Amino acid sequence: MILAVKDNGIGIAPREQRRIFRRFYQVDQRLARETGGCGLGLSIVEFVVRAHGGTVRVESRPGAGSTFSVILPCAPSTEREAL
Repeated sequence: MILAVKDNGIGIAPREQRRIFRRFYQVDQRLARETGGCGLGLSIVEFVVRAHGGTVRVESRPGAGSTFSVILPCAPSTEREAL
């Protein structure tokens, strides 16, 4: 299963994309002060997704927004029926 969220924000530079999933990391400290963020959201998302055997990806360019994708494995049909 793939879930994707796309925005039309300021985008994320390629060199920052590797870092945004680190706890407390914030690309732009000014934005964090204005919105009250603390840099935990994406690290929590990645932790939960990995705990379920999935991955998180980001595609972004400065000035062109970002797309975050969560890829989760599907349970075999016998497991789905048991739920």
